[in-house]
Amino acid sequence: MIQIRLAHNSDATTLQQLFQQFVYESDWLSEPAKKDPNFAASTQGEKVFVAQSSSGEIIGLMSVWEANRFVHNLYVASSHQGKGVGTQLLDSLEGWLPRPWQLKCVTANTRAIGFYRTKGWKLIETSTGEDGPYFLLEKG
Repeated sequence: MIQIRLAHNSDATTLQQLFQQFVYESDWLSEPAKKDPNFAASTQGEKVFVAQSSSGEIIGLMSVWEANRFVHNLYVASSHQGKGVGTQLLDSLEGWLPRPWQLKCVTANTRAIGFYRTKGWKLIETSTGEDGPYFLLEKG
């Protein structure tokens, strides 16, 4: 059983470790983007949620910029990918965050793009940012 909850201050070290793991394992991220990943700085002002296993392990995270209904980060530990954790994190938006929701996904991250598309997210824009070309996706 996976529990989705707001992150606590006591989760900070674990969240930083999970964020670093994701950044370093991402073959689609440029090397400059992998330099000194700082989760706390990256998510300042955002609501952060964690996916916690029944054993208490944090296996995923999501950060949301509430004012813009924007999902900034959604990461699941590699050992737990493909098991519905990302879906549960996104589903947790229902009931507290009005739609439409938006997120950006680097075009080279084809696995994530496929995941979002199967969950009903629609491509609304293509642009380029500091991590390269990206898609702006929306779920209405």
